[in-house]
Amino acid sequence: MNRRSAVLAGLTGLAGIAGITAAVPMLTKDSPQAPAGGEPSPDSSPDPSSGTGRSRNIRLMPLGDSTAAGSGSSGRAGYRLPLELLLSGQSGFTVDFVGSQEQGRMGDNQHEGHPGYTIDRIRAGADRWIRTARPDVVLVSAGLNDLNQGDDPEHAADQAQDLVERIFALRPEATVIQQGLVPSTPGSRGLDLTGPIAAYNQRLKRMETELQQRSGRHFRYVKPPWLTPADRADASMPAELADGLHPNDMGYEKVAEAYYEALEQAHSDGWFG
Repeated sequence: MNRRSAVLAGLTGLAGIAGITAAVPMLTKDSPQAPAGGEPSPDSSPDPSSGTGRSRNIRLMPLGDSTAAGSGSSGRAGYRLPLELLLSGQSGFTVDFVGSQEQGRMGDNQHEGHPGYTIDRIRAGADRWIRTARPDVVLVSAGLNDLNQGDDPEHAADQAQDLVERIFALRPEATVIQQGLVPSTPGSRGLDLTGPIAAYNQRLKRMETELQQRSGRHFRYVKPPWLTPADRADASMPAELADGLHPNDMGYEKVAEAYYEALEQAHSDGWFG
């Protein structure tokens, strides 16, 4: 069993993510990890290392809707907790989660996930959030609320591209990683989301090539995992979705693994140190 599998197996083998983290204090606004007051320049960044030979510290922002926030998970941390545990096992870089929101029973629980937000609402807040937190890496999860409300997938993808390009306008040297929407998501309004999700994800994949070739931006599309809906689950295939929109703890472990692999590849490519 490799290290990644061992970490995820450890999460599953214990009594849920909430049980793992119950003893970890939740950060508050007074925590030393909270961003300092004021609104620094979007081009200003902290010294990437301490000068002691230690690996670079990456300011990582989970940005998006309820998936970034952790809705559906028992500890309200979603993919962020298993991702934090996976990242803690490698030595190439360290991670500081950043954002204006604090949620989840984990040691570093800052994020920029907003349940119910469509892409345009995320875009409306992006300038303030990005300028304040100054992330080196942004993990984007957005678009499901748009499609669940019946929006056209091409229009939603256009908005997603506008959001990503705005992040790069604010942080030109940043790495942006966007995971596609889980293809097995049933939705909550009785719509068949299979086709719209496939079309949306296909556009995001094309956007990866366009942004890298046209402007050399550090953008990567992450293929999402297929997660078992509750109505298809059985003893051999447990449910990995908590409801029609959100993964459960098992599902978020797979989401975290997909992000982790993309971060490892970005680091190998020299995108952030």
